[in-house]
Amino acid sequence: MPLDESDEPDPLADRFDRNGAWGVPPRQWRITPERLALSAEVREVLGAALERLPAGQRAVVELRDIQGIDAQDACTILGLSEVNQRVLLHRGRTRLRAALAAKLET
Repeated sequence: MPLDESDEPDPLADRFDRNGAWGVPPRQWRITPERLALSAEVREVLGAALERLPAGQRAVVELRDIQGIDAQDACTILGLSEVNQRVLLHRGRTRLRAALAAKLET
């Protein structure tokens, strides 16, 4: 039963069968987050932004996010405290995210 009193037809009425299952499933989007992340342009933007990071941020991001090294090992390798490592990682990720957002908004 419709919740509104409008006379307009429900645009989703024929999308479901009487059991509530999809009669006509939605189409998949052409651009998925996975495809976007794998695109050459995005990799290029992130690579350039990574190179522009201050050395400490770049080192932590490379160890943690690119090489997959855990926090404690990254601290040991770089001679950082856990707090300093977290701050550098957060700042580096924030700058990378901003570079990517700037590119996607254009």
